[in-house]
Amino acid sequence: MKLHIPPNYFYLGLLLSGVLYLLFPQFNTIPLPWSLAGLPVIAAGFYIIIRSWKIFVHHGTSESYEAAATMLVTDDLYRYSRHPMYVGAVLASIGLCITLQGNLLSFAGPLFIFLVLNFVFIPYEEEQMLEQFGDAYREYRGRVRRWI
Repeated sequence: MKLHIPPNYFYLGLLLSGVLYLLFPQFNTIPLPWSLAGLPVIAAGFYIIIRSWKIFVHHGTSESYEAAATMLVTDDLYRYSRHPMYVGAVLASIGLCITLQGNLLSFAGPLFIFLVLNFVFIPYEEEQMLEQFGDAYREYRGRVRRWI
């Protein structure tokens, strides 16, 4: 099965949020400057994404779903979530929606990102991990939640 790159869906979700914000300003719920509270949420999301990627680099394994992992990473952020990069992506997209004056319709973007990751990419990746790491991954999956 050929999947497209997860960041493409992330960008599409962000674009969806922005377009809905521009088209439906009547759904804005958080006025400036309060909506700027979304900026630290965006920063936290990107911090989680970057830190998760660095953990893979530190262990010398691939973070791409297209390349086979050389080891099962279970430390650092991966003790709390099996997919912290995806947690960071959803968090950053929620932060964007807050920054977009809490436009209620713009939250369709993070919802889209979550649904695609949860029902397309994660099942595919977890099947690959089961094939490659077997019981070690089953034990890890039983101990650590998918999201948080």
